[in-house]
Amino acid sequence: MARLKRVVLDRLIRYYRYLVEFVVRQPAKTITSAQIGKALDVDPSQVRKDFAAVGLVGMSRIGYDVCEVCRAIRTVVGFDQPYTAVLVGAGQLGSAVMAYPEFERYGLRIIAAFDVDPFKIGRRIGGHTIEPIDDLREFVATHEVRLAILATPVEVAQPLADLLAACGVQAIWNFTPTRLAVPAGVLARNERFSVGLGEIAYHLNRSRGRQPPGVRACREAARPEGVTSS
Repeated sequence: MARLKRVVLDRLIRYYRYLVEFVVRQPAKTITSAQIGKALDVDPSQVRKDFAAVGLVGMSRIGYDVCEVCRAIRTVVGFDQPYTAVLVGAGQLGSAVMAYPEFERYGLRIIAAFDVDPFKIGRRIGGHTIEPIDDLREFVATHEVRLAILATPVEVAQPLADLLAACGVQAIWNFTPTRLAVPAGVLARNERFSVGLGEIAYHLNRSRGRQPPGVRACREAARPEGVTSS
């Protein structure tokens, strides 16, 4: 199978997340590209092309077997192959990431966390004791860790990325507000909260002065009995 483009991979993961939730909400065993497209604002023909790229073919007038789609995406993306990670930076954001319960659904298991703050070292978060950063190199090498999650202050992000790459880490999930420079063969996935906030701000700005459907009815329902609107 040819290497998937980033945009296709992103959509496949969106499909997977939606279908996992779909199975929980409904007992239906099949789903159509039109249903998926409507739910995720993707053209149904694009859904079919993305599924064909991973070897999925729908049944005429029936659609796709939900479990088969989930299984195919898990296999292609690699969710069916468990992988371990270390967390570097156990502040508020890092602690929240550490405690997130859904990672194992995607094959990810965080096995250790590291920090430089002596007040954090020794504390337990997400079932793990925070270790001193000085132990990071040996731990990564000993446990053959390939993924690191970076949630540190921005000023130490690049030096730590250099250290992690030198230790043999092949991917860095970067939650710091800076773009990392990494050597060839190392993937840096830079999460940008500002991008999400930009989308929200854009929506709110375009919606300024417009009242969403249902708001008036909601306000009427919340008004004390006997009080009428002017």
